[in-house]
Amino acid sequence: MTSKQRYQTPSRASSSAQSTHTHRFTQSSSLFARSATDSHVFSTPNQRRATPNYPDLSSRGQPRSSSRTSTANIISPYQSSPQLPPHPQRQRLSLRPPSSRLSSNNSVPLQGNNDNSTLEDALSSEDADALGEVIMAIDMKDNGNLGCAYYIAIDETMFLLEDVAMSGIDLVETLLLHVNPTTILISARASEALASYLSKRVQGVDGNRGDSRSAFILRNLNSTDFRYDVGKTKLLALNLEALGHQSVLYTSIVDEVVDDADGFGEENSKQARLMRLGTSINLDSRLTIGCAGALLGDLQRRRTAHYLPNDPDSLVAFRIKSIEMFTLFDSMFVNADTLVSLQILQSEHHPNSHQRGPSTSGSKESLSVYGLFQHLARTPQGKLKLRQIFLRPSTDINVIHTRQKTISFLLRPGNAETLIQLSNELKKIKNMKSVVALLEKGVDIPGRKISIANNVWASLQRFAAYSLRLRDSLRTLPGSEKVEIVRKVIDVIQPLVLCQVGEFISQTIDFEQSMERGRTAVRLGVDANLDEMKRSYDGMEHFLTNVIAKLRDELPEWARRYVQNCIFFPQLGFLTVVSVNPETGKGNYDGEGLNDVWERMFTAEGCVYYKNRQMKEMDEHFGDAYCMIIDREIEIIHELAIKVLAQKEVIIAASDVLGELDSLFALAIGCGQYNWVAPKMTAQNIIHIRGGRHPLQELVVPSFIANDCCISGGPGPEEDEDDGAANENSSEVERNSIEHPSTLVLTGPNHSGKSVYLKQVALIVYLAHIGCFVPAERAQIGITDCILTRIATRESVARNESAFSIDLRQVAFAMNFATRRSLVLIDEFGKGTNSLDGAGLVTAVLDHFTSLGPERPKVLAATHFHEIFEGQFLVDTPELSFGHMDVRLDFDAPIMEDQVTYLFQLKSGRSIASFGSRCAAMNGIGEAVVERAESIMLLLARNEDLEVACSKLSDSETQKLEEAEVVARNFLGQDIRTPPSNGINVQGTQYRQILDQISSFDDSTAKY
Repeated sequence: MTSKQRYQTPSRASSSAQSTHTHRFTQSSSLFARSATDSHVFSTPNQRRATPNYPDLSSRGQPRSSSRTSTANIISPYQSSPQLPPHPQRQRLSLRPPSSRLSSNNSVPLQGNNDNSTLEDALSSEDADALGEVIMAIDMKDNGNLGCAYYIAIDETMFLLEDVAMSGIDLVETLLLHVNPTTILISARASEALASYLSKRVQGVDGNRGDSRSAFILRNLNSTDFRYDVGKTKLLALNLEALGHQSVLYTSIVDEVVDDADGFGEENSKQARLMRLGTSINLDSRLTIGCAGALLGDLQRRRTAHYLPNDPDSLVAFRIKSIEMFTLFDSMFVNADTLVSLQILQSEHHPNSHQRGPSTSGSKESLSVYGLFQHLARTPQGKLKLRQIFLRPSTDINVIHTRQKTISFLLRPGNAETLIQLSNELKKIKNMKSVVALLEKGVDIPGRKISIANNVWASLQRFAAYSLRLRDSLRTLPGSEKVEIVRKVIDVIQPLVLCQVGEFISQTIDFEQSMERGRTAVRLGVDANLDEMKRSYDGMEHFLTNVIAKLRDELPEWARRYVQNCIFFPQLGFLTVVSVNPETGKGNYDGEGLNDVWERMFTAEGCVYYKNRQMKEMDEHFGDAYCMIIDREIEIIHELAIKVLAQKEVIIAASDVLGELDSLFALAIGCGQYNWVAPKMTAQNIIHIRGGRHPLQELVVPSFIANDCCISGGPGPEEDEDDGAANENSSEVERNSIEHPSTLVLTGPNHSGKSVYLKQVALIVYLAHIGCFVPAERAQIGITDCILTRIATRESVARNESAFSIDLRQVAFAMNFATRRSLVLIDEFGKGTNSLDGAGLVTAVLDHFTSLGPERPKVLAATHFHEIFEGQFLVDTPELSFGHMDVRLDFDAPIMEDQVTYLFQLKSGRSIASFGSRCAAMNGIGEAVVERAESIMLLLARNEDLEVACSKLSDSETQKLEEAEVVARNFLGQDIRTPPSNGINVQGTQYRQILDQISSFDDSTAKY
């Protein structure tokens, strides 16, 4: 028996025309569970016995209305009261997702981590899967052209990607990272690279997959489902609610005859719908339009499979209210390699094994930049919004400035304490998207883990109260009217509507009585008829006492002692209880001597329950009082739900804006805790950092050495500038491009901090583009369109690639997609192959970037190939500069670990060596091995022949060789004649005797 309470959602198109008996709650056993002081079964308190077991007679009792009822767990204060069987409940066929794990703005919606305090945690595994349904259709041709469309169930929104030309698997990986789909649809004729990549990461039978964060189901569809014309036809057939009333009439002479023949009106003509759709969708994205058609076909198949014909829920299930176009390049592009290399997001297996499985992600956030702020967000929607901010760095300088001003305002000394208080208040705010979705689905108590105190109505009531309190608190902050997010919160949260919703719930729901009864109860005074029925029902015990006394007066005197009491069962009505005869198994009295028929209903626990004439008269007069009370409460709660759902847009908008506020609170609190400063954003293509620090490294070391960075990208193509301001700006750009290089190549020993320096510069740029403060003394950051890295080699047995081929692919991606506003990081590229080939590749790649002229990107590189500098393959130019991490050398130190001291300070120029042998000694390599390595390195530095040098003999080996030479010369000086053979070979024996004589002579000579 389920513990959920459901009601059918009224149709939005005809809710006013339908009867209240058409859509009403259906409640399960939790609806009827009552305490000992509020029993459903009434009896006269004469004799008390153990509660009898009642056989399955659910087919006998029927409710007096269309509502289905159940009395599975009846608790009676009287031991003679039997326990009713569970009433069979109709299983809902609707699989409409009640909620979602995603939220969407005008960018790619993201999946966030599940919050244990949300209502979704109490849902069954089936409901939890529907909770986060995100369906993606993706198609990529052999030439790399990519199209994608995906649908978010909770938002009822479909997103279409602008077609991307000459893409690769890297872009597919980025899409999966941002969208985090649950189901992926691909064409049977999709490129082999796409099919292979997705099949290796598909969800396994245990619900997990190899090296990715979340699991998805991969489905192959017929290639005709991805045709452009099919997709366009299905898009034209959509009736989008988001478009609202058509204010402009699109007409075309070409289609008038065809439309008239088809029976369409002017507003619904094919050409008019096509023109209207073209205002919001780029119909030239042919691959994406085909993906949209495949996605719409899959939604139709799901709707057909999950719903019966003429089911009203099918009208709103998997519907699409709006369509949005998005592009991967409307903000800073960051692929999965960059996110992993810079540790912006990094997950690890959850230590609790119960958190791993098909229904959970099985991972938690590890030490990452996002992890520094994640725990500071207090609400589920705030965590989702914060993750979205980190995954979608903005290139809109106005958005960045707005977030910086908000953080600066919140970090004012006078607002610091208020910020912490408001952040703690946000803990009490839940995600209203899930709550409203549960209310639409008809779920009052979503599961056993959720109590009455945390059900849908309680959550809505608390949200209304706390959101209004937060709004008032924000208004009291001095200067808050100048902060955009505060103005947005004040504008979006409508006090009148939320107060009305809270009052509706408070005046209708009796939470104290609901907790006692285990179901949602209606307050007294809401409905006069309901109050009268409750008073009659509550006074039934005294009434039944009078009834049994009157009944006994009519019975023969000998039978009075066998009639115990009179009780009332919901659905079964009034019954007379008679003691059972243990010998015959029948009642001791069954109406003898009366002009009445006592119908035996059932026997249980030493009692026989009868229905006689007086009981039937009471049934007809009073009816099924309890079921009538429940039916009326269902109708009242249904009316309350309609009133609340009428304001769902206001409620969801208030929840979303509080999530956005929570995400900015988290950024502000984190920036204050870590002592970060606001960077100055500029349209110039520069990165000027003074005293920059690595946000993660400085947290795990006793002290961190800050470093500067000054690089400038290409100025771009020359354009005609008319006004003086433009000329002045152009001259400043040119001056920056001359004074500061676009490429900085770092050298230095291992462990000296080169990789940390590269990452900290990239992280400062990244944080600046999400509108956050940065770990530096001060910084001036130019707008950067993407960060591309060759730092970490993500190897996997699932990939048929070597480590070096992965490195090459990362560098090739950076060379193909980098622009003058890009930041490229290259760390020790070429180390996976022959040293000569590696040095040549590094030189060629760096020369390629520096030779792009006005379109050259900003490049930070680190290498140990010193031969490229000694051979003058790379020279110091205005576009190319060298730097190294400073060390202190003391080769006279007795301990090898003290010979090299790392200062972690960036200096200009290049280092003389990498001191790899010293690093080897510091990390446990044996002294003999280190000395041998240094001797070989010295020979290489002198350009000596290693083959000759390594073939040199030791003194003992030289002595043995000289002795062997003497023996050989003496042997060759012997006059050896061939003896007669006589058929016997004696030459071998003769030679051996001569050698023995020579050897013994040499040994005796050596002694003297």
